[in-house]
Amino acid sequence: MSGAAGIGGGPRRYLIAAVVADYPKNREWNRPDLVQARDRVVDLFTGSLGYRLHDPLPLSPTRQQLTEALRAFCRSPERREDDLLTLYLSCHGEILDDGEEHVLLTADSDPEDLVGTALPTAELTRAMLRDTNIRKVMLLLDACYISQGGNQLAAAALERLGATWGRSSGSGLVVVSSAQPHQPATAGLFPKLLGDAVTDLSVAGHGPGTLSVNAIVQHMNGAEDRPGNQRIGLAMVGLDGEPPTFFPNPRHHVQLNEVDLALQQAAAFDEQDQRRETELTSRLLVRAMGYQVEPGDDNTAPAWWFSGRHKALQDLAAWLNAPAGGEESACRVVTAAPGSGKTAILGLIAALSHPERRLTVPTSSLDLPQDLIAPGSVDVAVYAQRLTDTEILEAIAAAARLRTGSVGELLDALVHRERPLTVLIDALDEAATPHTLCATVLRPLIEHARGRIRLLLGTRPYLLPRLGIDPADRGQAIDLDSDRYADHEALTTYTARTLLQARSTSPYRERPQTVRPVARAVAAAAGKSFLIARITAGTLAAFPTIPDFDDPAWQASLPRHAGDAMREDLHRRLRDQAERATDLLLPLAYAQGQGLPWEDIWAPLASEISGRTRTDDDLLWLRRVAGSYVVEATENDRSAYRLYHEAMAEYLREDTDDRGVHAAYVRVLTDRVPYRGDGTRDWSRAHPYTLAHLAHHAARAGLLDQVLADSEHLVHAEPRGLTPHLHHARDDAARLAAAVYRTSLHLHDEATPGQRREVLALDAARAGARRLHHDLAHRIAPGTWAPIWATGSTFNPALRDTLTGHAGVVHSVACTVLDGGPVAVTGSWDRTVRVWDLTTGLPVGKPLTGHTGPVVAVVCT
Repeated sequence: MSGAAGIGGGPRRYLIAAVVADYPKNREWNRPDLVQARDRVVDLFTGSLGYRLHDPLPLSPTRQQLTEALRAFCRSPERREDDLLTLYLSCHGEILDDGEEHVLLTADSDPEDLVGTALPTAELTRAMLRDTNIRKVMLLLDACYISQGGNQLAAAALERLGATWGRSSGSGLVVVSSAQPHQPATAGLFPKLLGDAVTDLSVAGHGPGTLSVNAIVQHMNGAEDRPGNQRIGLAMVGLDGEPPTFFPNPRHHVQLNEVDLALQQAAAFDEQDQRRETELTSRLLVRAMGYQVEPGDDNTAPAWWFSGRHKALQDLAAWLNAPAGGEESACRVVTAAPGSGKTAILGLIAALSHPERRLTVPTSSLDLPQDLIAPGSVDVAVYAQRLTDTEILEAIAAAARLRTGSVGELLDALVHRERPLTVLIDALDEAATPHTLCATVLRPLIEHARGRIRLLLGTRPYLLPRLGIDPADRGQAIDLDSDRYADHEALTTYTARTLLQARSTSPYRERPQTVRPVARAVAAAAGKSFLIARITAGTLAAFPTIPDFDDPAWQASLPRHAGDAMREDLHRRLRDQAERATDLLLPLAYAQGQGLPWEDIWAPLASEISGRTRTDDDLLWLRRVAGSYVVEATENDRSAYRLYHEAMAEYLREDTDDRGVHAAYVRVLTDRVPYRGDGTRDWSRAHPYTLAHLAHHAARAGLLDQVLADSEHLVHAEPRGLTPHLHHARDDAARLAAAVYRTSLHLHDEATPGQRREVLALDAARAGARRLHHDLAHRIAPGTWAPIWATGSTFNPALRDTLTGHAGVVHSVACTVLDGGPVAVTGSWDRTVRVWDLTTGLPVGKPLTGHTGPVVAVVCT
């Protein structure tokens, strides 16, 4: 049973491993090699996976011994509902003459009477699940033709699981089987494929705490040494999406993901808190520390390389530590060109403000006062990259433990706080819609703060006017590129540190007297960009020779733009392999969320985009030679990989067919959705990245219509990843599906896939969307209500259409009733207000004109 069982109050993990290697009644069935296969499984589960072995069986058990041992274990009063049981069973399996029932051949099976002596595979389910406390079971079945048995197990479990559906959340059965029906299993191969998948970096890196069963099975089926006639099957019952955590991640290492153990073991955060913690550790803190270490270089380690910026830090600290006053103290914006270190400063402030994280910051070596930033000065740190306006507003509200739907509601709710809510938001320019975020969320918060909220923002300069801030106003704008805040000495020091420490083989370690002159030249060429200096110094540290730093020609050749520095680094260090690296990095430039999963997606996507075959071996090579370009984060308990800086992504996207890249995303993500037995795709087992971001890529590729055509994608897709793109639907069927989805939009976000399917089926019936209704209704579980016909006023035909007419960005929307009918009132950057009939989708009357500026708020009365 599990050595890590119950640690920290988590589930206990148990393993029972059984093989039938000896058949007294038919020696031709003997399989002595199964003993070694069992040992391999036991070593895997009791070693890196932390299970504890329960070993109640002889080497080759009889039918009675096997079922009674399982029954006794599962019925023990020691069992708890959160226990996880994994059963590995390897033996002969046969299909009886009627072709419908699969049986397992135990030690007492008689070849002359299989009906009476063999163990029906479905009886395993009954032995373990009927009238026991066990709720979560994974069966690893390694036998000939076992997938038919696996399917029967799934069916047999339905009745038992259905009886406890509402009583025990998360109940379910996972069956991983070594072959599809009519495929004989190769002895000993299943344990090898399983062990390879669990230990392979492509399944998950260091971040996730658990491994995905889907990802493991996909890796096993993609193995080169798997015979073409043997395929690994996966069946799940009583589960939507990922099964319970049967596979702890053996590579999970908090230091490698920049997360302190103390924080990982703290009290459980809600979903918003977890996301903010991920952003802090994988984005803000990584930039604040500033270190550059290539993966695999065991002689270097993550460290704080932050340098200088004392004037900017002092001014920001004075504002943060001072009591909140009126409107003049509501906002500070850190701004500069890309690569100048905005995120590094904000990340350092976030770390110093964090009650636990501040203890990890070496303030003395950074030459900073220990009390520069008071603990708790920042209530929440948000990294806005690719977040919608709604998501950012919700993040702010969650920090105050509020649920609000508008800026006004948030400000009203903050009146009762004893002190103002202080929110740090970085990368405004990388948000999903930067202009509306600034104009309709942040600017109203700034202008109407009245001591209730303070915002510390990071953005490129072009957004300052949208925030109502004059770039020349030193009181609010901290321009890191200005004479007041630029710190050339800090840039030189950071460059010198990179030359010395980026690689253990750096030649500058042997000749330290050359470090400063080379660093000064690199910093001069980089101007005010720490990113350019970082890349260039890393390139120089990788070469065994030191340039003539007094040579004007060499100085003139140094990169002065981030793209040039990246191009120079790749081509100089990798030479003819630079194209290989670019092929692998390009998909990351288009990744959404926390980044692109490795698993069975990154390499195939690189191949699809480039037209050249790229494999996991290429990705391992990339980590060795250019790992500093890539950062690992965690999303949905899966590893995700992204580029270190958005400027790198901008360089890679230059002269690239954006539409073609997004189309490649759609093809690869869709192709990796598993199939059901009826030939349709099983979206419940799609990768979380696919469910969250397929619609984004499809909309930009002009392929959203084909995505909306699959009703099961509507059921399982993350609503927040799908909803913003519905207006891109073009053909009639897709627009109708989008309208049906919008009808009960307020319900989808909190609903389970099963509940969402029922709601969509009802709305499709109301809308007269017959095909969509049929596709949804016939997949509703037996015993659950399924609408046959429906009427009602909830569905609105206007939801099929996009309301077009404004000549600028729409900043505000309000809904009311006019002459007994529903209307929407919208305000826009084009200085007009328009009224729309929501029944027809047509404008009501002429636009209302007269405003001398953008209309950013609309209220109906």
